[in-house]
Amino acid sequence: MYVAGARRGLIPAAVLLFSACSGNSGVPGVAPGSIAGAGTPFAVAGGHAARRQSVPATYPTRKSLVFEADFTTEEVNVYRTKDLTSNPAPIVSFHTKSGCPDGLAIDQRTGSLYVADECNGNDIEEFPKGSTTEKKTISGISNPSGLAIDKYGTLYVSTYPASIEEFLHGATAPFLTITGQGLTDPFGLALDANDNLYVADFGAKQVFEIPYGTSTVNALNLSDLTEPLGVAIDLKTSDLWVTDGQGDKTNVYQLGSTTPIQTISGHGFPYAASAEQHGQPSGTVVTSDSGAVYAFKSGSYTPYATLTNGVGNVLSLLIANP
Repeated sequence: MYVAGARRGLIPAAVLLFSACSGNSGVPGVAPGSIAGAGTPFAVAGGHAARRQSVPATYPTRKSLVFEADFTTEEVNVYRTKDLTSNPAPIVSFHTKSGCPDGLAIDQRTGSLYVADECNGNDIEEFPKGSTTEKKTISGISNPSGLAIDKYGTLYVSTYPASIEEFLHGATAPFLTITGQGLTDPFGLALDANDNLYVADFGAKQVFEIPYGTSTVNALNLSDLTEPLGVAIDLKTSDLWVTDGQGDKTNVYQLGSTTPIQTISGHGFPYAASAEQHGQPSGTVVTSDSGAVYAFKSGSYTPYATLTNGVGNVLSLLIANP
C-alpha cells in the first residue's frame, strides 16, 4: 500500500510508520488504490538527528556526481556519474538537520551544495564544497521543495503554499516572492542557459517559465501532462524533460514547442529529474521512478544505466560537478 503525503508523491505506508516528516501537503501522486493524506501533517516518529550515522566528512569534487535526496533513508546519497553502469553503492550518504532532504542545488561559483529540509524547521542548509557538514541555514521557509541557483548565485525556492522565493547570494531573507499567476503547487525547478526559470507545478498541471529578472509567470501549456513533478533542461539539445507522476511517464519537449518529441514510459511513478549544465562534456540527464534512478546520454531517450543500490523513494536529483 502507498500513502501520498507532504508533497512527496507515493510513499510506502510502512515507511511512514517509522519515519515521517511534518508539514502541509500539496500531495502529488495520489494514484488509484492509494490513500491520500492531503492537508494532513506527518507525525514525526522520533528524532531524526538521533539516528545519524558516522559518514565520511567529504566527497570528491571536480568530478561529475549524482546527488539523490531519499525519503526512505532520510539521507542525501552521492554517486560518481562514471560508475552508474555498475549500479554502485553511494560513495557518501549524509543527513540534513531534521532528516527530510528534498530539493538540491549547487552554486557553481563556490561548489556549495544547498539542500531543502522540510521537517520541523523548514529550512535550507548549505554544505561547503565537498563537505557533509552543514555550514549555514536559511530558516523559516514554508515547506521548501525545489531549488535552483543561477550563475550569479541567486537561489530560487519553490514553497507550499504556492510561491517562488528568490534569495541573493548569502542572504537569509528573500528579496522577491512570486505568487499567483496560475501557481498552485510549484515543485521541481530548472534553469536554461539564460537563467530563465522553469517550474513544474503538479496542482496546475502546468510547466511555467519565469523569465530572468522578472516576476512574470508564463504558462507553457505543454500537452500530454497529468502531474508534472520534475523538470530538467539539457542545454546540448535544448530538450526540456518533464516527469509526469500519475501519468507514469517522462515527456521530452524541445524548448519552444508544446508537443513532446519523446515519451518515455514509467515504471510506477516518475518523480525527479536533473541535467548536467555547467561545462559537462557528457551532458547526462537523470530521472527517477519507483525505487530507481535512470541515466541518459544527451540526445538519447533510452537509459544507459539504472541505479537501485541505496535508492528508496527519491524526492530530488541533482547531477553536477562541484
